[in-house]
Amino acid sequence: MTEAGGLRARLPDAWMRFAVRRPRLTLGLWLALCVAALPGALSLEIDTSTDSVLDRQSPEWQSYQASLDEFGGDEIIVVAFSGDTPYAAQALRAVVEFGQQAARLKAIRRIDSIATVPVIRVDEDGILQLDPPLEGAPESPEDRGRYVAAQLRGDRIAPQNLVSQDERTFAVNLLLERGMEAEQANLLQTLHGLAGPMGGVLSGVPVFRVAANERTQREILNYAPWTALVIALFFTWMFRTIRVVVIGIAPGVIGSGILIGAMGYLGAPLSITTMVLPSIILALGCAYAMHLLSAASRAESTHNPEQARWNLEQALSHVTLPVALSGLTTAIGFIAITAIRIEAVRSTGGYGALGVLVVTGVALSVIPASLSLRPLPTPPPRGLPWLRETLAPRLVRAVIRFRRPMIGAWVLLCLAVGLGATQIRVETDATHWLPPGNPVRDHYELIRESLSGISPMNVIIEAPAGESMLEGERVAAIEALALHLQSLPEVGKTVSIADPIGQLHAEMVGDPDAPLPRQRDVIEQYMVLLESVEPIQDLISFDRSQANILIRANDNGSAHLADLADAADHWWSKNAAEQGRLRTTGIMYEFARAEDQIAYGQLRGLGGALLVISALLLLIFRWPRLALVALAPNALPLLVIFGGLGLLGIPLDAGTVLIGALALGVAVDDTIHLCTAFYERHRRGETAPTALMGTMIEVLPAITATSFLIALAFFLFAFSEFTITRNLGWMTGSIMLLCLLADLTLLPALLLRLTDRSPARAANSPSPR
Repeated sequence: MTEAGGLRARLPDAWMRFAVRRPRLTLGLWLALCVAALPGALSLEIDTSTDSVLDRQSPEWQSYQASLDEFGGDEIIVVAFSGDTPYAAQALRAVVEFGQQAARLKAIRRIDSIATVPVIRVDEDGILQLDPPLEGAPESPEDRGRYVAAQLRGDRIAPQNLVSQDERTFAVNLLLERGMEAEQANLLQTLHGLAGPMGGVLSGVPVFRVAANERTQREILNYAPWTALVIALFFTWMFRTIRVVVIGIAPGVIGSGILIGAMGYLGAPLSITTMVLPSIILALGCAYAMHLLSAASRAESTHNPEQARWNLEQALSHVTLPVALSGLTTAIGFIAITAIRIEAVRSTGGYGALGVLVVTGVALSVIPASLSLRPLPTPPPRGLPWLRETLAPRLVRAVIRFRRPMIGAWVLLCLAVGLGATQIRVETDATHWLPPGNPVRDHYELIRESLSGISPMNVIIEAPAGESMLEGERVAAIEALALHLQSLPEVGKTVSIADPIGQLHAEMVGDPDAPLPRQRDVIEQYMVLLESVEPIQDLISFDRSQANILIRANDNGSAHLADLADAADHWWSKNAAEQGRLRTTGIMYEFARAEDQIAYGQLRGLGGALLVISALLLLIFRWPRLALVALAPNALPLLVIFGGLGLLGIPLDAGTVLIGALALGVAVDDTIHLCTAFYERHRRGETAPTALMGTMIEVLPAITATSFLIALAFFLFAFSEFTITRNLGWMTGSIMLLCLLADLTLLPALLLRLTDRSPARAANSPSPR
């Protein structure tokens, strides 16, 4: 064994032996660290805002902020009132009354409705009228409805924006002040109180933001305790003594507490992405404890305390290196998540890796120290005799007899579903984070179907330096682009500066089909006449150098929003590139861009994790073929899962895409235990079948229990109503079980085939220990 190889083996072994020989000092040090972490844990803030996943470091984000400075905030709350008949009296009355009450709220900068937005028209005397449709309407319900319908006839802005196509639903669009995100929960509560009695429903980005924040906070408070309870029950069933249950849970509890304390001290909040960390660290700590307790159960019993400690050291020494390597590979899986530049996601990766390393160190010291203080025989896990004496021999005999069909079955499975991996889509739709039947999602669907989507996007066009966007050719190009975007199925409504100019010009010349004026001086005169119309400020900058096309998208999927931006850019580049520079922005576009940044970054991170873990396995075993064989049972199940998603047409979103690097790091745990035990036995001269039989008898109980334990912890998240959390739970839990199946069938078959082809290499290789 080389000096480096001996050092790699001695570090975790020395850590464990120190804990066995100095148990009180070891436990005292960890207790002191827990006490030191307590103030940090108490100061931990909970910030579950979905805004934390926005990419605030990119030039695109800075461009979005500049658009807010120029055109005002783009976040709206849509309040819809419906009647049984067109222009129903109660719906029109609700629009007026609700608007008057909402106008008193400080977080709202403007209210757009048929009671406030002027309709551009010229009366019989040739005088320009800029009055809202409901202003001056008759009191009689029938006359009032006919009057408003006449006022809106031919209007370019109100349809699908303020009034539905069937004229039964009316919108009150509340434009919010910037910097009031912290007040949105209280604002929405007030708005629900005002609109509810009038039959109004609410939707908009702030509605989804607040709903996601509240649900995340509830799940933070629920899932960590539930995970602890389920794990405690699992340990109680397995070991049947409270003492071993407490020892088994201790690493996860201590690791989670220290992690939370570190986050509190460093000012990192528990966010929508980091909320899963305490439960994961708790589950991992218990999984590592399972390996150590299972090994300790094989220690020879004696009444001599010194001999008992020696026996404990010898028993635990077989698993210290695999446990340490498992922690390291899991940390690598988390570190792969830091490939994303979005701070909230990088925090998940960084603090996740820290938590894994801490819990690994705790498991390798607290459990040996606790067992050393009372060197009583640890009860063997329930089911141990059946796993060792019945299942392990049957598995080995089946693998020896059917190893080629087993390998072939996995190859065929991967080929069958692997094609689906090429079809997989990356798309996140925040409106689908909540299940059908949830009022927030149902109200969104109602407003989208009757009016238009609530996802705002801005297509901003900047004129060449020193020129104006009010040149006739540029206004015509803006109108053509807006009409093109309006024709796309994912767009509900577009509004541009061409709409009020075109409507005013049509009124002036008395021809509703009149084309836009091409003379700049005419357009400038129209702008003077429209100067008092406040919504115009959303469409053209004060210095006339920039114009803004407002889009209300019907499809909230990140891929569709990105396609919409590409469609605008492609049309402009092809038809009007000389008229100025185009860029797409908006709060929902930023969410879509950030979500795709997370997803594609994680796919890149998964590739990096595969390379790093492969290099680590090569460093440990110093046998390239064995490192490759060890990786196969973990990489192939990922291919199966991702291929299955592609075949079923289920897209990867910002949550489920995290499973790749994370599951790879966690699932390789079992593989390392199997490969290390087999490698060591075969290196000592045992035949491959004998080494495999001994390996299965030794490690099968622990790897089976840990895989089911971790899968169970993730499956708890599958009960969440929050879709992004639920998908992460069931997919990661499924991968854990699929990786276990691969470890018990594919890996043994590959190990036998490998040793058949390279017997001399296997026998002469240096020990990983």
